[in-house]
Amino acid sequence: MQKSNSKIRCLIVDDEELARDGMAHYVSQVPFLETVAICESAMEAQQVLDEHPIDLCFCDINMPYLSGIDWVRSMKNPPMVIFTTAYSEFAIQSYEVNTLDYLLKPISFDRFYKSCLKAKEAFNTSQKEEEFDDFIFVKVDLQIKKIWCKDIKYIESQNNYINIVTTKGNFLTLLTLKEVQENLPSYFLKVQKSFIINIHFVEAIEGNSVVIADTLISISRNNKNDIFDTLTQGKFILKNSK
Repeated sequence: MQKSNSKIRCLIVDDEELARDGMAHYVSQVPFLETVAICESAMEAQQVLDEHPIDLCFCDINMPYLSGIDWVRSMKNPPMVIFTTAYSEFAIQSYEVNTLDYLLKPISFDRFYKSCLKAKEAFNTSQKEEEFDDFIFVKVDLQIKKIWCKDIKYIESQNNYINIVTTKGNFLTLLTLKEVQENLPSYFLKVQKSFIINIHFVEAIEGNSVVIADTLISISRNNKNDIFDTLTQGKFILKNSK
């Protein structure tokens, strides 16, 4: 599962070699970007999209055979797109296809970087939304039950079973904590050998325990500081003593 701190996978599309090289150099200077492929045409770029996951496309508009705007318009689920062009008259058309930004050549690095920050914000927001919509399927009695991860409060290991405690009820299934943890989003945290918690449901930290729905769940002493930092996310406000 991709996390929100992953690099943004980029595709560069331009029919001019100098422009492609310049854009590739700019991308290489931004730590949260990585270039997956560099293409000379929309047709070539479409082949890349069909075979590789792409998050962001830096796309020229005025290209032979198929313009960048027409290419993006033809997609059902396009990646984020930043158009790069020497022609200002395409601006209105570009925003009709939900472009993230519109860069006029010659492109300064300062202007390019501002677009990258906009892409990073949109990317992180999208990742968080996808993560919060995650679900798992587990076998409960005679059913294969769909459980939304956002509804799970905590998961407790009980011998060879786990008890998944949710806002909709409890579900006992023949699994291990390790098996279920591998399929959970990043907002789940193993706090000791028998418990995984959803950090969104933590109501309080009490001594060596967390409180979730009036249930005290003890925290591993060895990892207490790391768990505390993860739970508070830097938002623990402590009055300074004078």
